Amino acid sequence: MQKTVLFILFFFGIHLSGFSQWVDKSILTNLTLSSVQFFNADIGYVVGGNKIFKTTDGAETWQTCYSSSDAIFLEDILVCSQQKVIAVGKNFTTEKSVILKSEDAGNTWMVINFQNDALLKSLFFHALPNIYCSGTSGTILKSSDSGNTWQTLVSGTGSDLKSIFFINEQVGFAVGGSPVNSLILKTINGGNTWNSISSPSDNYLQSVFFTHPEIGYVVGWNGEIIKTTDGGSTWISQNSVAMTGNLEVVFTDEQTGYIVGGLQNESLIQKTTNGGDLWEDISPSNMAGLISICFPTFELGYAVGSNGTVLKTETGGELSAVQQPAFFDSFEIFPNPVQDKLWIKTADNSSILRVQLYDNQGKLIQIFNGTNAITELNTNNLSPNIYYLEIQTGQGISIKKFIKR
Repeated sequence: MQKTVLFILFFFGIHLSGFSQWVDKSILTNLTLSSVQFFNADIGYVVGGNKIFKTTDGAETWQTCYSSSDAIFLEDILVCSQQKVIAVGKNFTTEKSVILKSEDAGNTWMVINFQNDALLKSLFFHALPNIYCSGTSGTILKSSDSGNTWQTLVSGTGSDLKSIFFINEQVGFAVGGSPVNSLILKTINGGNTWNSISSPSDNYLQSVFFTHPEIGYVVGWNGEIIKTTDGGSTWISQNSVAMTGNLEVVFTDEQTGYIVGGLQNESLIQKTTNGGDLWEDISPSNMAGLISICFPTFELGYAVGSNGTVLKTETGGELSAVQQPAFFDSFEIFPNPVQDKLWIKTADNSSILRVQLYDNQGKLIQIFNGTNAITELNTNNLSPNIYYLEIQTGQGISIKKFIKR
């Protein structure tokens, strides 16, 4: 959430726990961290360059559990169990793909020799022993023995495949493309064959995530968001978000999702709480491009990016009210979300003196004078987004958030 909104909330008298709910837990390295995954709230791994870092105390401290002198570039890491961890990328000295595997929680690592020159980018497993990996030049790999050996699957494309996701053991998706072309592949037989699915976008696609066998999301360049509600057979464009850089999308339930991104000097995070209909900017204030995000629990999340950046939230990335005035919940606004008319009603039938409307950047849009316990607000002239109301009665001031569809 932008600082302007925070200023408004402080002005309204809400005591918040800080200027941002993303706390800096960065690693002392200048490496760009390309992937983060946690086994639980405390144990997690981050990869960047030729190193793998591990924490056992919720990102308070980090240890280097793998480091190579070779020109290795690691792109993704997968925590299969408390003991089994796999990382992938490429060795640019040998020009060969790199697959690293640990069976002892990152204490030791085995390099799996695989004669492929692709940069491996994404790992996924629905349930062991099957693990999938995608990469450049249309590469899709599969392990049927929990990562010990790998076979090349025929993808039918030579384009990059940035992200891979399986709904179940048989149905999976890989997305990517090129700077001027998007690509969605689908398999219904565990990766043995892949078919291209039509996309409404021409942007390079970077991340795919399904919340339900029928409902999935893909994000790509220029803040592109596309969604399916029929198991990936067809895709439709959603409202794009103002984001650049390497984007990744994750959901913590069917309604709540996050997108991270940003260039070298900007950290960008968007959040939805209504299944992607609207996205709210909850970006932190630090200046480092973000690449990867994960949530081991519903509210607890980690995001990583350039210059060793690691950010942590325990509130789903949003501000939390630690102390609120007694009259804070003395209002009801309905319907919410709203399409045209929004009604504001006091619980004790006291008169509403004034209502001020702000956008999600903290800019004052309009002031309304109220006369009764119920005030009507016409929202027809508002664009679909998230807005804030400052509502004043003789008791004091309260804040309410609403969504305009």
